[in-house]
Amino acid sequence: MKSNWLEVLVELMKAIQGYERKDPRRKVGDIDYVNDGEEKKLLRVIFASSRHRSKADHNTIRDMIASMDGEGYEEAIIIAEEFTYGAVKLIREDENLDYVSKEDRTPFSTTEILYAIQVKTFELCESICGKAPMTEDECKGYQNGKYSCAVRRISDDSDFHAERGWIALVYDDFSKLTEIKDRQARGR
Repeated sequence: MKSNWLEVLVELMKAIQGYERKDPRRKVGDIDYVNDGEEKKLLRVIFASSRHRSKADHNTIRDMIASMDGEGYEEAIIIAEEFTYGAVKLIREDENLDYVSKEDRTPFSTTEILYAIQVKTFELCESICGKAPMTEDECKGYQNGKYSCAVRRISDDSDFHAERGWIALVYDDFSKLTEIKDRQARGR
């Protein structure tokens, strides 16, 4: 995905709502994620290509409705930076459809984002250190009043930011953890 905004939002959706990547779609420009919980849910992400913006139009939404009907989805969310008037109108007519645009940067509560930070921190601790610490003393990333681990620092900062009610900074903390995971994945 070209947009960091989209990547961070998708990572949040995966951590908070349990979406997993589905087989790639043949149509270029979007990726599907699925939550196969009690109700089967679809998350369709429209991403920017080198020639086009991340934009959902009337046809995109009609295609999504057909996907829902044909594959048994109960609910669906579409994420794009921009939606046309016709796309929004179709979404609002269907109670099982929802959307998130760039203007709705954080459709999550502080508690939900903190949960996602804990999930991402756990994953990073396991991949970097071999295991996630169960107690604060087990973590070697903060000793003698100094941080030696960016993951631990971001995790601690997110708690402070949440206590102050600074949701934009909590969101940015999650974004930083996503960047660390991306760098780690590229380094392999």
